[in-house]
Parts: sequence; C-alpha cells; structure tokens
Amino acid sequence: MLDRLEKLIRATPGLTATELAEKLFGIDGYHERVAGACRTLVRTGRAERRGAGGPGDPFTYYPAPRARAAK
Repeated sequence: MLDRLEKLIRATPGLTATELAEKLFGIDGYHERVAGACRTLVRTGRAERRGAGGPGDPFTYYPAPRARAAK
C-alpha cells in the first residue's frame, strides 16, 4: 500500500489523509490505516507533511523533495 499511496501523493499533492483514503478506498476509506501509512512515508523520507494538524490547518502530504527532483 505504501507504493500506491506514494504514487497518489505524487499525482495529487496537498491532500489530507482523509482525502487520500477516499481516493484509495472510496467513501468508506480507511482513514486510520492511511494516516499511519502517511506517517511511515514521512518518517522514511518518501513524503513530507505540512500543516499544524488541527481543524484549521490539517496535515497535508506532498512528495519528498528528492522524489520531486527524481521526476
């Protein structure tokens, strides 16, 4: 799932974990599962996270700088 999620983040940067879950799994997307996978991608340098994480400034996910340069 990490590869699919990373590819989706590259194709549509700036989405929240909820939005990514809906794109991957439909309206009943597995938010917790995707949020955990997003954290893994950030921790391993495959994605970057922006935002404060609150309702007014949710976390959004972007390709890691090295991933963008490799395109």
